[in-house]
Amino acid sequence: MFERNRVDNRAETLIAIEITMADASVLSGRAVLPAGRGVHKLLDGEEAFLYIEGFEGGGSFVPKSDIRNVKVIAPPRAVATALFIPDARNFDPHRVLGLEKGASFEQIRDAYHRLSKVYHPDRYAAIDLPREVKAYLDAMSKNVNAAFQALRHVGQKQQPVYSRRGA
Repeated sequence: MFERNRVDNRAETLIAIEITMADASVLSGRAVLPAGRGVHKLLDGEEAFLYIEGFEGGGSFVPKSDIRNVKVIAPPRAVATALFIPDARNFDPHRVLGLEKGASFEQIRDAYHRLSKVYHPDRYAAIDLPREVKAYLDAMSKNVNAAFQALRHVGQKQQPVYSRRGA
């Protein structure tokens, strides 16, 4: 009766790379890695050019035939912020969920459900959004899930561990 269109919720990924060209020049920037493909597949495909977006803005099309080496690099700090990549060293689950330290499990669960509805990928699947927005929404969804996983034990009783002695 109704035909559903297949919607692929997997977003493209921006990766920071350093490219060595045939003339020994080096380009650094971000490249788009299609959903579900590894970095080793970056140069595969029919396209003759690879688009590299500079860290400070701008971009250029690089002929794949002139590329001699591709190295994945950790992006500079400012780029990580621009790409909305969560930083595990400063991860605070209470801050992600918008809660005070010492919040009850009910408050944690309510905040998790509220934010999960806001950032859920299905909510934005049919909307054509810029890739930065998609990356932000994906990162926030993962942050909300990670925060709940980190705090789900709050307020739950710990079960005693029993062992058999002398058996």
